[in-house]
Amino acid sequence: MALIAKQTLRNKNISFWKILLMIVITVIVMNGTLSLFAQYGPVFGSVAGLISLLICALVCGIIIYKDLAYYNYRIIDDEIFLERVIGRSNHIFFHINLKDVRFIKPYKEVSWDEKDIKKYKFVVNKDKDNWYVIEFFKEKKVYRIILEPDENFLNAMFENIKLGAK
Repeated sequence: MALIAKQTLRNKNISFWKILLMIVITVIVMNGTLSLFAQYGPVFGSVAGLISLLICALVCGIIIYKDLAYYNYRIIDDEIFLERVIGRSNHIFFHINLKDVRFIKPYKEVSWDEKDIKKYKFVVNKDKDNWYVIEFFKEKKVYRIILEPDENFLNAMFENIKLGAK
């Protein structure tokens, strides 16, 4: 029987000051846009203000999305599941069969010269010393997934690969 392991990788909570700064910057950008384009007529000012509001809302949404998202890594039987969780919704991005794994290496030992390999990050910290790369085949394509596993999850991955090789 294969091992079962789970790891949840969370971001720090989003700061009140970061949200306040995003609101202030949005107001300043909208005010500047309205002032700049109002001289060409009220229609231009209104349209430019709406466009700047949409762009600021999109940028703020992306920043908040990245700060609120967290990741679950799971090993069940001979598969690794990677999912992104935001609030109550979760989405499984990959389920990797361990027999399709080409290698699991630390991030700094991997050659990044190959252009045809798609890569995805499932990390929250910028400390690349703790990152690992899983390269695998899926649907006749090669993918690389960058993870930030703890010691228990890393050991479970290697143990399940050994059990799958037998």
